[in-house]
Amino acid sequence: MVNIEQVERGLACQCTCFECGEAVIARKGEIKEHHFAHASNKESCTINPESVLHKYAKEVILESMGLMLPALPDSDSEAAWWTFEKLLPEFSLGLIRPDLIGYFDGEPILIEIAVTHFIDAEKLKRIEAFKSKCIEIDLSPLLNSDIAIPSTEATQQILENLDNRKWIYPFPQKQSTGQQITSTSYKVTTTLPVTSELQNTSPNWQDYKFKVKGMHLNVRHFASGMVSVNSAYNPEIIAMLKEWKREGIGSYNPKYKSWNYWLPFSEQVLQRLKELNE
Repeated sequence: MVNIEQVERGLACQCTCFECGEAVIARKGEIKEHHFAHASNKESCTINPESVLHKYAKEVILESMGLMLPALPDSDSEAAWWTFEKLLPEFSLGLIRPDLIGYFDGEPILIEIAVTHFIDAEKLKRIEAFKSKCIEIDLSPLLNSDIAIPSTEATQQILENLDNRKWIYPFPQKQSTGQQITSTSYKVTTTLPVTSELQNTSPNWQDYKFKVKGMHLNVRHFASGMVSVNSAYNPEIIAMLKEWKREGIGSYNPKYKSWNYWLPFSEQVLQRLKELNE
């Protein structure tokens, strides 16, 4: 996304319409205000400022491959820059479709960008059931400010401002009597009970041991749906795991020497390992 002052005049700008994708020209004359127009001379598309900001925020995060995040609730961590191994836009995880999913140490982090619509009670229930970390970035102050989109200042607000983001999940343990969420877009406040699952201290994963081609594989199936596979070196096994990585959504984590796969493909990986088990 670019500002008209950043591009050359006419078709040399090499730009397309934000809304319809058609080629546009940059009109930068001496009399009228500089603006973009469709190359076909068709009527201008209606573009909402909130849509522009929402899309720009996703672009900025995708390009940076990370952002500043506050300390996790009830942890010894501090606010820090999180660099993601992978970022996926608008990818569905079951009934959840966050704006972005960032993978950090093989774990999915749900990223929601709120401009006019915020996480409501129903979506919160789904996030809670999914048990994956979720951050919400509130850009409504940026929408109502004089900061230009795009601009360096806007980019800083999106990536670095710790005051406009909060962890939606995990919940702070001290909130044991209920969890409150406010939907800014509808001005409704709903109190949700904390389920017994949140108070369960058992691990959020299940471990398996398989024997494939004479090799022992340690497999961990996380509540988020991710499947992590560890194996001693064997050319056939490594080739198989690498092929599965290419086939579906997966990556190799050198820190833990594990092959990680995510929903929906991770369910196929687990089923295949069960079938191959000797």
